[in-house]
Amino acid sequence: MINKIFKTLLERLPENNRFERIWILAKTDFKKRYYGTSLGIVWAMINPLSQLVIYSLVFSVLFKNDIPNYTLYLFSGLILWMFFSESTKKGMHIFPSNLNLLENVRIKKYNILTAAMFSNLFTLAFNLVVFFIISIFFSLPYNINILYLPLILLNLIILVYGINLIVSVVYVYLRDFDHFWDIFIFGLFWANPIVYSEAFLYQNKIVLALNPVAGIIVNMHNSLIYGRSLDFPLLIWDFAYSIFIFVIGVVFFKHYSKKITEIL
Repeated sequence: MINKIFKTLLERLPENNRFERIWILAKTDFKKRYYGTSLGIVWAMINPLSQLVIYSLVFSVLFKNDIPNYTLYLFSGLILWMFFSESTKKGMHIFPSNLNLLENVRIKKYNILTAAMFSNLFTLAFNLVVFFIISIFFSLPYNINILYLPLILLNLIILVYGINLIVSVVYVYLRDFDHFWDIFIFGLFWANPIVYSEAFLYQNKIVLALNPVAGIIVNMHNSLIYGRSLDFPLLIWDFAYSIFIFVIGVVFFKHYSKKITEIL
């Protein structure tokens, strides 16, 4: 039912009304994710909170983790990680899952990817609101460094969009790629300072710079949890890394996305 409604809306919009098309796609995709469930959008909150409880029990109780404000440290890392993980997985399958749209509505492939990104941003924003509400009970002392948060999120968005430009096309040509990506995502989770400290994983800054997601999470912790100024050399490097991936993604997408509909 939802698919029919938004398909009709898209068909009625002028082709040059790109932003309206993206907005309709994003809103519809977000609604579809929780459509038909009893709790609806509450699942967007239950998912990160359930992971928070599990990891918190394991690493703070069983392994006696002594990281200050560990619950919020863990929650903020999980929020960013879930956005990265879910966005790239969804981006990989975006064209097969929207084949009907590609075949029947004149819409640019970039717009479909952008709409999916906005849909995931809705969930990210919702989780951040939950984080700020929970932080009230922990009396987290915010200061002016929290204003760096949009910059950190922008870094992550550029990185994820660039990756999606690549994996969305690779999956069309190589359907086994999603299995590889699942393994990669699983390994990458444990290579990030989410459940344990940055110092435990990355005593060498050069090694930290090899993982842009880790750098983004480190600066997230600095800004949001500990009220510190950002590690600006790391931030600049992560932005350069993300922009590089994005440029590579644009070139790759332009070259290999032309025959996506025919292959599917």
